[in-house]
Amino acid sequence: MTQKLIISKELLNNTITRHGDFWKPLPSRTFLHSTGIYAPSSSVYLKQKDCKLLYNIDKLEVDLVNPDILIREIENYNNDKLNEMLALKGQYLISVGQGDFIPLAVPLQKIPWIEAMLGCPIKMINGQIWNEKYPGNPEWIVQKGVHFESNPWFQLYLEFIKQLQNRLHKRFLISATTNLRGASDLVAAIMGVSEACIGWIDNPSFMARLMRVCTDAILTVVKAANKVLIQSNNGYPSKWGIWSPDKIVCTQADHSILVSPERYKQQILPYDLEVIRSRPKSIFHIHNCGLHLAPILIEVPELDAIEVFMDPYPIVESRKLYELNILKKILQYKPLILDVNLPNLKESEWLLDNLPKKGLFFKAWFDYEIYKNLPDDFPGRKIWLPE
Repeated sequence: MTQKLIISKELLNNTITRHGDFWKPLPSRTFLHSTGIYAPSSSVYLKQKDCKLLYNIDKLEVDLVNPDILIREIENYNNDKLNEMLALKGQYLISVGQGDFIPLAVPLQKIPWIEAMLGCPIKMINGQIWNEKYPGNPEWIVQKGVHFESNPWFQLYLEFIKQLQNRLHKRFLISATTNLRGASDLVAAIMGVSEACIGWIDNPSFMARLMRVCTDAILTVVKAANKVLIQSNNGYPSKWGIWSPDKIVCTQADHSILVSPERYKQQILPYDLEVIRSRPKSIFHIHNCGLHLAPILIEVPELDAIEVFMDPYPIVESRKLYELNILKKILQYKPLILDVNLPNLKESEWLLDNLPKKGLFFKAWFDYEIYKNLPDDFPGRKIWLPE
């Protein structure tokens, strides 16, 4: 049976103090650890007013996403239900705290919020939600610009934050840093990935105009969210389970895995810098296949931390050593949040043994069968539960 951590003011304050140390300059940075179940494709449902559960719809509209109904279900969860959610990873509004990962609530994570605000159709099939390519000419988005005041998806996003704060704040820390992608990711969502790759080369002037609009969209959402967001324990939590002493922005550039470091630096980084500089604290997300950006990112003084998601760890030893060396390099300059999808316990121990601990938040994710056989006192496995 996994050990339980009953949420108490003392426990939360002690954990947040350690999170605060995570951001400090070396050698004062702390080491954080959590261990959980890796199940990224778990399906979700959207409960409707007639109590029907929506899993499939060709075009998801705003009126089918009801914050009141979805949050009411979380309010009714007892600790047994929270344990079930942890086992199934059905975490679409909340994350059950585990180890040094704090209990967290965010606007519905699976919705691609800004893509929807910009006009990309949103589809739901078998409980999976994603955006499709913009149905018109991307030039229309450029011409229209960013005017979200009356945008229903924009209003729904802010309504989620308000209701989460009003109704779940005693059990979860509330964050606005949900699934907000970087400007280049938005460009790829609007145009299509292959079209965007060609665009960086063949039509850089248009790409710059579209990047301008996508960056403005991100900044508009970040600014509006921070106006309604209330501090949690004199700070602000992020979607990565880390608390920050200052307002925080999380951004990313997953699309950059398809471009060279030089092209990223010339055509994408200037816009990412605007987002990074928009809040006092910032986290930049990349995958291990995007580690070629790390030498550029560690030189950005305003960037406070880097989050790397390690997709299924490669077997080839030379690539493992290459990735390990890049992670070590990051830790020389920035705190590192490392989410690792691990095939076995041996890989976890090898990676952790070979990384510096100062400024490292090591989040080990295992398949359910591996996780359930871990020792009860395995580091980072204790679950946070409300009293």
